[in-house]
Amino acid sequence: MPRLITAWVCFLMLAACSPKIMIHRATTDDIILLPRAEAENKISTCYEPLSYVAHPELLRLKYVRVNIHFMNSSDGRYNMPEEETTNYAQEWIKVTNSNLERNMQMFLPRGNTTPVLDIPYRYVISPDPTVPGDDGVYYHIDDELCYAVKTGRDRNISDKRVIEKYAVRDDSVMNIFLQTHHLDSIPSPTYRPDASGISLGSSVKIFGNWHKRPNVWDIRGITNHEIGHSLGLSHTWGGHDGCDDTPAHPNCWNVTNKPPCDSLYSNNMMDYNAHMAALTPCQIGKIVMNMTRLGAIQRNILEPRWCVLDTSATITISDSIRWEGSADLEGNIVIRDGGILEIGCRVSMPEGSNIKIFPGGKLVILSTGKIHNSCNSQWEGIEFVEERKMKGRLYIMEGGKIENTLHPLGTQL
Repeated sequence: MPRLITAWVCFLMLAACSPKIMIHRATTDDIILLPRAEAENKISTCYEPLSYVAHPELLRLKYVRVNIHFMNSSDGRYNMPEEETTNYAQEWIKVTNSNLERNMQMFLPRGNTTPVLDIPYRYVISPDPTVPGDDGVYYHIDDELCYAVKTGRDRNISDKRVIEKYAVRDDSVMNIFLQTHHLDSIPSPTYRPDASGISLGSSVKIFGNWHKRPNVWDIRGITNHEIGHSLGLSHTWGGHDGCDDTPAHPNCWNVTNKPPCDSLYSNNMMDYNAHMAALTPCQIGKIVMNMTRLGAIQRNILEPRWCVLDTSATITISDSIRWEGSADLEGNIVIRDGGILEIGCRVSMPEGSNIKIFPGGKLVILSTGKIHNSCNSQWEGIEFVEERKMKGRLYIMEGGKIENTLHPLGTQL
């Protein structure tokens, strides 16, 4: 009996000494209101490309949906046989993605130390889910629209008729049309039947000698270049593309023995050169910024993977950090002791996700900040982890918002 009493006393002592941890769902009573900052930037950081590459934890891979249209003539002279197209298209996209997997150090300016960041997007061929057996690769016989003419009286590269007639789901998929140079133009000494293209919004046209089945490695650069235009990038050689890390240059195709191309040759994806394999931080930031803009075509053509909770994508905050660009998260947020997260733009949380704030942690929503769900759904909201009656803090500056929580927080301030 004495042993039982001793054991029970020890148990009670341990229980009394153990920290009591409770989970407390945030309510309006937990909100600490802050006045709007006296001096706010005239231009919000939400519109600065470099804000979108400042935090690697936010740069989850995005997947651009594409489909591919092979245009041919009724006599079959303007493209490869239909039975070859699916395998060709799949290999082409695989090789084109390989360029995105290996961003290059910029050649210009010479001796530069421009950071080489990972390119955070890839292409996926997207079948039409409403059509049984659809594989996202299409074959069209059209004697009027199967060819391209780049120069002269019959120039038609910007003609949108092929898009208007054959595009599939162009509100949510990048349509790629393959047109062969007119066979009557190819023999001309003044005509260049090289691989080229044009971006026309959510569709691009790639011109080449498709009837000769070009090596997919030879067309990966122009493919990325034209889709780059659709994602919001401009040519860089003129120095007016909105990025300070893409210097003006003479647009040399490759290195030569004579100036200026003996030294001023580029490898940027958005120039015309033999490499087309480098993107700068600003260029990547512009693309990511466009992909986060609600309603933008660059966003609509993405697979919305941010709508589904991925617990492996949880972000843990242990230091002081400010997110100054918009983001669509795929996981939860955990703010640990000593962690301070300031949100200055739109941040979307996936359905079923939450933000946990531990004792000593702080979440601050600035006047331009908003936490919501961008998928017409709800997220779980904010939880405090309380220990010994201690908990973290939730600050909301005038103008800041928390929306779409499953358990209403009522912060439409």
